Amino acid sequence: MTDPEPASLRHDDNTTQVNLNTETKFLFSTSGSQTSIEKYNEALKQLGLNLVYFSFAHPVSPEVYAGLLRSPITRGAAVTGKGGLKSSIIPFLDEVEPLALKTLTVNTVVNNNGKLYGYNTDSYGLKTALEKGITESGIQVKTAVIYGYGGVSGAAYFVLQEMGIRVTITGRDPEKLLIKRTALAIEPEDHFEGPWDLMVDATPVSSDADFLKSERLEDILKNCKMVFSHNMPEREKKTNYLKAYCEEHKLPFIPGKWMHKAQQLKQYSLFLEGYTKNGTGPIQEKDIAAAFKTG
Repeated sequence: MTDPEPASLRHDDNTTQVNLNTETKFLFSTSGSQTSIEKYNEALKQLGLNLVYFSFAHPVSPEVYAGLLRSPITRGAAVTGKGGLKSSIIPFLDEVEPLALKTLTVNTVVNNNGKLYGYNTDSYGLKTALEKGITESGIQVKTAVIYGYGGVSGAAYFVLQEMGIRVTITGRDPEKLLIKRTALAIEPEDHFEGPWDLMVDATPVSSDADFLKSERLEDILKNCKMVFSHNMPEREKKTNYLKAYCEEHKLPFIPGKWMHKAQQLKQYSLFLEGYTKNGTGPIQEKDIAAAFKTG
C-alpha cells in the first residue's frame, strides 16, 4: 500500500484536505455541510482508518447514487430524505433489512464486496431518543400523532407501535397523507383525533418562522403533552422555531440531536464492521462515540 497523498474535497466554495491512496474507500452522504465533512474526516483519521467522508451539495438520482455506491471505491453511504431518495433507492439495492422494507425507508447503505445492503438506523435512533425523552419527562405516553409524511414518518409509525403506543398520522396535504397511510397499510378506521400524549414532527417545519401557519399544527400543539422533532436547524446556526415555541409554552421537547447521535452510532457500527482501530483490534461502539463525540 502506498502512503496516502493529500487531496482536496470541494463542497460549495470550501475545500477540505484529505489523504488518498489506491486502497482508500469513501463514505458518501446526500446531505451535510462543510463542517460535517471536516468533523467526520477528523473522526475517521482518529480511528486510523483509510476512509474518506464526502457529501453532495446537490440532489442526486437513485440510479446515479446506487451506481456510485456499488463501485470499488465505496464502503457505504448515508441516504437522506431529499427528493424521496430513502424510498426510491430501495429497488437498486441487493438486500434490504426487514424493518427498512416495512418502513419503506433506507438511510444507510453498506457495500460488501460489490453488493449493496440497505438499513434503517433512523428507527434505532428514534426509539432511543423517544425512550430517553419520555423517561426524563415522567409523562406516561399512550397515544401519539405523527405530523407530516417525510422519511422519518414511516420509521416513527412502526417504532411507536413497537413501544406499545397507539399512533396515527396526519398532515396538511390530503393526497400525500392518503399515499403515506396506504403505503403503511393504515386503515381509515385506525385514525383517531386528539388530544395526544406525544406529537412527532416529520417535517422541516421547525426551521420556518411561520411554522404555526401549517395546516392544523397549532391545534395539534395545543392538544399534546410532549413534542419530538428530528429537524435540527440549529446545526446550521439557524433558529429552531418549534423548540422555541415549546419552551415558551412549557411543552417538553425531545431534540433531534438525541436521535441523530444514536442513529449515527448505529450507522457507523455498520460502516466500520470488520475494521480495526489503528490496527490494534476491532472498533467498538465506545471508540466510534469518542471519535465522533456522540457520547
